[in-house]
Amino acid sequence: MVKSEIKPSEIQIINVMDDVRKGKVKVKYVFNYNITEVQEEVTEFDPDGNEIQVTKIMYEYEQFVFESEFDLLFKNIIPQILKTMYEEKKMEILNNIALANTELPKEISIGGDA
Repeated sequence: MVKSEIKPSEIQIINVMDDVRKGKVKVKYVFNYNITEVQEEVTEFDPDGNEIQVTKIMYEYEQFVFESEFDLLFKNIIPQILKTMYEEKKMEILNNIALANTELPKEISIGGDA
């Protein structure tokens, strides 16, 4: 789970590397899922140096980093490709998030007296 004060977009491109010799472009990108607005109490200091409690709006979300390589020919349509990939992965990732949040017991008894 990631937190930020700024609402993120669902897709963020964080790095693009062109390989002109091979005719490829490598793209590192982030898919953000389950973006939720939450209020959080934080301690700040007023101009006089006194501690004060402030309620801030924050955003919590699940973030997944991917890297893909495309033909340089497709560079201008990569945003549309990423949108399609985001939507195709959405249900799988949301299901996996739900499964990952399942708590396992710390101890398991088989029965009988120990």
